[in-house]
Amino acid sequence: MNLDVTQKPFIVFWELTRACMLACKHCRAKAQKKRHPDELTTEECFNVIEQLKRFGKPYPLLIITGGDPLLREDLFEIIEYAKDFRVAIAFSGTKLANKSKLKKLKDAGVARIAISIDGSNAEIHDGFRGVKGTFEMSMEILKNALELGIPIQMNTTVTNHNIHDLPNIMKLAIQSKVILWDVFFIVPTGRAKAEMMPSPQQFEDILNWLYDVSKKTPLNVKSSAATHLRRIELMRERNEELQLGELYFKLKAKLDKICSEIECKNEEKRIVAGGHGRSLTNGIRRMLGITDGRGMFFISHIGEVYPSGFLPIVAGNVRNESLKEIYLKSKIFQDLKNPNNLKGKCGLCEYRFICGGSRARAYAIRGDYLEEEPCCIYKPKNLVKN
Repeated sequence: MNLDVTQKPFIVFWELTRACMLACKHCRAKAQKKRHPDELTTEECFNVIEQLKRFGKPYPLLIITGGDPLLREDLFEIIEYAKDFRVAIAFSGTKLANKSKLKKLKDAGVARIAISIDGSNAEIHDGFRGVKGTFEMSMEILKNALELGIPIQMNTTVTNHNIHDLPNIMKLAIQSKVILWDVFFIVPTGRAKAEMMPSPQQFEDILNWLYDVSKKTPLNVKSSAATHLRRIELMRERNEELQLGELYFKLKAKLDKICSEIECKNEEKRIVAGGHGRSLTNGIRRMLGITDGRGMFFISHIGEVYPSGFLPIVAGNVRNESLKEIYLKSKIFQDLKNPNNLKGKCGLCEYRFICGGSRARAYAIRGDYLEEEPCCIYKPKNLVKN
């Protein structure tokens, strides 16, 4: 698939509402229980879809998120209006996502649903999500979606509270037959705090372990806000030396143990980290070098446009500017589309065009979205030479 991501997005995240019944510790949106009175109306949402069409075919992947989009009564109308797009939806693990609603989402044309599982048991997951019973409800949603034949994606946020539980969450993902495990590395924005982040070495260890998971299990694995996995994919394929810490070997031992206990058979497959921009036959596509503001953007519940939901700098608003104009002409998007603009070691790194680090994390920690990724231990070859 040939796509110039400087001219059109590959993927768009759309926050239909910030209303949510949960109180997650990491919530970038600081979600509230009531809907914002200035949310985009149904007609304005239809207009957003028309604006996205102006980028031309192939249309971007459209990810509907929140808050909890199930709190919008017009959700199914909006999804049906976007019938020309491949639409996925991420919602909260609450009673709103009952089997009837899931069936309605499938009938409306949703290609995939995403459920967050941040712990392998209620104590860990519910403690993180802020509401008791969320784990049990989320597992029920996974079961119902499987029965209805809806493709499932499991999302997991990596923080200090659950890094040692990741193998058990992986086991749940395998048993739930998810088509993709999306592992998100926390960005300190909204309610999330910097002290919740793993260390740079732990980032490297977990990402290397995720590469192992991709190769040894049936799971397809994607990292979010941790594009270093693309570098690791290429380095591992070339048998290059990596700097591995104690956490990696602990996680690997747990992976080996779990795979000796459950069905972990896996034909040799290509991982989908994105180092090659590979495409898989099951509908999971990857493009080369997609990151904050480069091949992707985020639309808020009130129409604001950001490079990502975790990089809170407004580039424009769909109510008074076209999405195409914002994506093509706003300064922040122009800055982010060219990896040669990056500063520090990211600007020297030979992997900057496929990785480039998390621009959102650079902004959150260093106050500059072009600064180097704070949680990467890799030393670029150009840096070593100098």
